[in-house]
Order: sequence, then C-alpha cells, then structure tokens
Amino acid sequence: MGKKAVSPMVSTVVLIMIVIIIAIIILLWYQGFQGEQILKFSGGAEKPIENVCSEVSIRSFVNEDSTSKSFGFHNIGNVPIYSINLKITNTDGTSTIDEIGSDRGGKVDIGLSTVFKDEDDSEKYYEEEFDEVKIIPVLLGKTQSGMIKPFPCPENTGVIV
Repeated sequence: MGKKAVSPMVSTVVLIMIVIIIAIIILLWYQGFQGEQILKFSGGAEKPIENVCSEVSIRSFVNEDSTSKSFGFHNIGNVPIYSINLKITNTDGTSTIDEIGSDRGGKVDIGLSTVFKDEDDSEKYYEEEFDEVKIIPVLLGKTQSGMIKPFPCPENTGVIV
C-alpha cells in the first residue's frame, strides 16, 4: 500500500515561511514597546533630540528691584527653546513642576531672554518661599512619521535660579 506524504521540499518551504511570519510578528510587537524617536535639526544635521538637549545653553538671572522681584533666563546657546518646565522645590522638600508655555514667556529663541509671569500676571513665584527653582528646557522636534512633538529635556540639563 502506497503512503502519500508532503515532499521534503514543500515541508521545508512551509517551515521557513512560518519562521519568517513569527519573526515579523515579534518585530512588530517589539516596536510597540519602543517610542517613536523624535529628531531635531541642529548643527546642519538631524539628531536625536536627547543629544540636542546637551547643546542647550541658558543662563538664569534674578532681578531684585525695589519695586518687584522677578527671575528669568537668557538663551545663550544655538538651540531655540519651545517652552520651559519650572521645577519648584518647596522648603518642606516637596516639589512641583510648572509648565510655562509660549504665552507665559516659555518660548525663547536664540539670543533672547524672558522673565517669568504667572497666568494671571500675579507674582506667585516671587511671593512664596522656595528652596530651589530649576529651569528645565522643552524642545520641539519632529518624529519620523512627520508629527511635531515637544520633548522635555532631562532634569540634569536644567539651570538653578
């Protein structure tokens, strides 16, 4: 009695196709864990925005006039800043992060300065007691799919006022 079976050539091709399909599924699954990389044009080339954060150069200042106290920063580097995160550490050790957008003086182009204001133009930042205020830049970059996204730089790139 003759037994019929799949030829070795067909079984090998089917096995290779199964392995390729499983590899593609694993690759797509892994890419879901990985965030899309944000790029920033700097120095004539597109770089990962994490590397551009180290190129940001800001210098803080405190203005202690007799009429009002204020603080801000000068953008002395070659990277425009989209907005700012102010990390305010209170005297009791707790800290909060206040996001300062372009409407409140957070957007600062190369060579310019800003003085921080509250949303209602009050002087909340100057009346309260703080242990430390750190200015952390937020840059604007482009994803590989073409979307524009803000990227907060790591805290170690910030400047203490």
